[in-house]
Amino acid sequence: MNDALEFYSKHKDTPVKLKELPQGTDEELAKWILQGNGYNWIDLDLFFNVAAWQDEAKLADDYYVAHRDVMSGEGTHFGWKSCALHGIDTYNWTTLGQSTTAIKNFFENAFPSERYARIRFMKLEQKGWISQHNDYSPVINLDNILDAPLPINIAINHPNECKMTLKDQGCVPFSNGKMFMVNIFNDHSVVNWSNQDRIHIIAHCYLGNRKKEFCEMLVRSYRKQHANLQS
Repeated sequence: MNDALEFYSKHKDTPVKLKELPQGTDEELAKWILQGNGYNWIDLDLFFNVAAWQDEAKLADDYYVAHRDVMSGEGTHFGWKSCALHGIDTYNWTTLGQSTTAIKNFFENAFPSERYARIRFMKLEQKGWISQHNDYSPVINLDNILDAPLPINIAINHPNECKMTLKDQGCVPFSNGKMFMVNIFNDHSVVNWSNQDRIHIIAHCYLGNRKKEFCEMLVRSYRKQHANLQS
């Protein structure tokens, strides 16, 4: 955990800044945001029934498997676990996903995406940590970023003593019911020194025929966050 704590201590107090949006259509501005122009994390202006999702998250207890833990050779992580709601082979809803009806309905109807790759519960157990890493892939084409699988990170149960820190960007202000796009190409780390498990959902979204809706939502969210930082 020491490495994760050192990363947190080094970057936690970095002031958060967002550039002012230029002129352009929602699609042009969404691309501008996601191509890295001041983008660190965007607080998405969408809501869901947190209590219902917390109840459905309990159905996953017997499905979790270790995710890049210290024994996997992929880094010094501890207590990081996942299970799939949507994905595996043909990218359909799993047995668990079929049973989480409120969550499934949100992604099929409320969230502006045509289809999905993986949707997973991501648990970080109490006293667990995720050491510094990034999810950059050289196959990602920033010119076509809106056609790539975009990751959305949603907090179902997020203890106050759990912190996700970005290199030179401070801590993402997660709390129960918050939904973010996080620039995971940047180095990041998580420490959960609470006595509760942190439960999130990470969904990888293909916008398809709902691209226009998504871009409007992302630009609206960016403008709202920018205004809040200026006030």
